[in-house]
Amino acid sequence: MSRRRSLDQLQFTPTILGREVVHVGVIEGHDNYVVHGRVKGDCDLDGVLLIGPHCLWVGNIRADTVIVKGQVAGSIRAHFKIEVRPSARIKGDLSSPLIAVAEGAVVQGRTSADSIITRFTERRTH
Repeated sequence: MSRRRSLDQLQFTPTILGREVVHVGVIEGHDNYVVHGRVKGDCDLDGVLLIGPHCLWVGNIRADTVIVKGQVAGSIRAHFKIEVRPSARIKGDLSSPLIAVAEGAVVQGRTSADSIITRFTERRTH
């Protein structure tokens, strides 16, 4: 990954689930997803998953990169990076080589012992 910001990986049109969407079941594939609605189920993606600020996700998540702005009740495992933004509320374990947690985010769970954990203050508005 040569780009500094995880959101830069979403430069191509991702699959988007809107705020009024309720998805029950597994989401899997080889694409990038932006989720603003509610999901009850697990995720297995080869790509970037962005969980929007109004999203409620109940289930376990596995993706290359996971960016959390909303709420997650379940474990998150990323092959490259987990980015937890200030509005995020996570109740579950995190596992990734790199975990970045913004000031103001809430994480109730354990992190993998081999993860590099960084803390940051959000300076961007998008």
